[in-house]
Order: sequence, then C-alpha cells, then structure tokens
Amino acid sequence: MKRSLLCLAAAAAAAMAVSCAQRGPSRTVITFAAGNDPSGATAALIEEYNAAHPDVEVRFQAMPANTDQQHDSYVTYLSAGEKGIDLYSLDVIWTSEFARAGWIKPLPEGFLDPAEFLSGPLGSATYRGRLYAVPWFTDAGVLYYRKDLLDAAGLAVPQTWDEFRAACRAVAAPAKMEGFVWQGARYEGLVCDFLEFLWGTGGSIEPDRLASDADAVRREVETAVRLMKGFLDEGVSPASVLTYKEEDGRRVFTEGQALFLRNWPYAWSMAEGAESKVGGRVGIAPLPHAPGCVSYSTIGGWNVALSSHSANPEKALDFLRFITSEHALALRAIKGAYLPTRSATYRDPEVLAANPHFARFFEVFTNTRNRPQSPEYPRASDTIQENVHKALSGEMTPEAAAAAIVEGLAAVLAD
Repeated sequence: MKRSLLCLAAAAAAAMAVSCAQRGPSRTVITFAAGNDPSGATAALIEEYNAAHPDVEVRFQAMPANTDQQHDSYVTYLSAGEKGIDLYSLDVIWTSEFARAGWIKPLPEGFLDPAEFLSGPLGSATYRGRLYAVPWFTDAGVLYYRKDLLDAAGLAVPQTWDEFRAACRAVAAPAKMEGFVWQGARYEGLVCDFLEFLWGTGGSIEPDRLASDADAVRREVETAVRLMKGFLDEGVSPASVLTYKEEDGRRVFTEGQALFLRNWPYAWSMAEGAESKVGGRVGIAPLPHAPGCVSYSTIGGWNVALSSHSANPEKALDFLRFITSEHALALRAIKGAYLPTRSATYRDPEVLAANPHFARFFEVFTNTRNRPQSPEYPRASDTIQENVHKALSGEMTPEAAAAAIVEGLAAVLAD
C-alpha cells in the first residue's frame, strides 16, 4: 500500500513539474491537500486567490474521505520527504504526532492573533507551547433534543444528569421511545463521548494528573464509566447503542424514535431536512453535567499546517493566511455550513442569515476541550476504546476498566 501511495505521489509531482514547465518558470505552484469540499467553497477561494496573485498557482489535492486513509496517505508522503505538497489539512488529533516527527513547521511568531480564534481549536493546533497550524473549521459534541416533547411535559432542558434521567423517565418511557442515543461502538467516537462524560463529572486525564495523583484519576474515570453504563442498565439507552456510530444514532433520532441525541453539528441539517420526521421540533443544548461541575464538549475539526518539505514556504504561508482568514471562513460557512474557528464569524450577519443555528452552536463551543495532545494519541485512544467498551458490554467491571485505562494512559502519555 505504501509503495502504491509513493508511486501516486511521484506521479503527481511529475505531473506538476510538467504543467509548471508548460506555464513558464515565473509562476510558483503551491499545492494544498485536504478532504474534498462538495460545497465548492474551497475551490472558489482558490480561484479568487489565484486571480489576485498572478505569480502563484494554488492547486487543490483532494484526499480520501476516510480519515484513517487520509492519515496514512499523509504519513507516507511526509515520511518520504514529499515536496509536491506544501500545505496539509490535519485532523485536530494529528498535530502533536506530525510536529514531533518534524513533518510540519512551527508557524512564525505573530502569524496570527490568538484572541481572534476560539480557544479550543487554537489549543489543538499547538505542540509543546508552539503553534504548528491554524484552525480552519471546528466541531464539538452537541446535545439534540425534542423541544416539542419537553415543552408538552412542562420540562426545561436538563442541565444535570439527574434531571436528564428524570426527563427520560417522564417523557421517553411513556411514549415508548428511546431516551438517549449516542456513540457507543468501539471506535474514536466512543472516546469523544467518554471524555465528555468524564469532564462533565469533574474528571480529567491530563498527563500531569496521571503522574501526580493516579488514584484520583482512576476514581474519576470509574465515575464516568458508571454513568455511561447506568444509561444502559436503566434502559435510558438501548443495548444496541454499543454498536452505534454517528449515523446510527442520528437515524434513530430523526426517525422520531429518541428524545435525546449526542452528535456533532452536521446532524442539524439532517434533523431539519426534508426526510426528517422531527423537522422544526429539535433543539440544541450543551451536554448535561454533574451538580457543581461544568459541561464540556470534545473538540473536532481540522487545521492547516505547513509541510517541512515545502520548497516555497513563504508563498505557502501567504495562502495559509488567506484560506484561514475571516473572509475565507465566512464564505465557507455560507456556502458549506463549515463551523468557523474565528469568534467574529459567528457575529457576521450574512453567516447568521445563512445559518441561524450557528448562534446556538457558538454557545456550546465556549466550553470545549481537546483530546490528549500527544504524539502517542492513537495508543491512548485504543486504551480508552477497548476498556470503556468492555465495561459497557459487561466484559469487565467499571472499576477494572478504570484501573486499566489509567495504567495504560500513564504509560502512553508520559511524553
């Protein structure tokens, strides 16, 4: 597979060289690799930039839609010293891995004003205190709920998990619908959900806490796992949730078969779409939390970084500044409903006219946190996935799962 990817990269580089020669030596080619954008917003921005910069031609290289395949392609290109790609769009969990490997360059001091960006996405673009990428678009866990059913029952949107379970008993059970659907399959989505339950009950798995007070972290992890398992044991969530990824739970909710759904912002357009059975009756809220604690959502999204192998870093940085500018983020929000990483974009009248629900998402995004920022994150994710899923399926106790998670993370996140 790696050989074939290298061949593709070599062929792409050769094609670029031929094309560049045909156009003449005066025009510098900058290649930007990212997942395809079906909205056309990215293509429009590249066309706009090229028209304003006659000495530069930015080209877009579409990457596989599957995130794992995209990651593997990038690793193959960069580890081979591929010079044909200047800028890479990276999943927020890849920054540390790529920075430690030396594949992406730290950005110049003062390249951006941190105050202009949402703190969560900005944190995902740093490694060991240095900025290695610019946040491009963001994502975070959101609670969707049937506002018509809560209103009919005279209930406010639950803020604590106790209120949440009470609402499920009062509304979902009599209606013979599921109370709460979420991502419980053994994959990355389960990690995102677990962390939200952990943070919302006052816990954390920060490396310094793992090193200084592992027993306290173990108790916090156990509390979060017991909360998740409690949804299954009490019938608030169906047993089938252990196989659910994003679309599985989303379909149950938009079919009108669940009161609450934890998912990402993309599900909003589908809940309000023509095929949805709950259109016009859905609300958005932060996830609940334990009494005395704060709700946090797991950060998702993508950043843009400069390849260490770029032959034209200055011109690549100029395009990076453009594609992450206020203008670019606003256009992508309007044309493609991509959630901006700049705070001001959420106040843009044209953006809000096209996406009125962005104002509600912004409220959720004020309390977000990142998954562990570590080059060894894939191993940390595997540790969480395996043990949380075993606890939820009854293969091990929450106590044993918590001990295994803390022991595994302490070793993996020692860096």
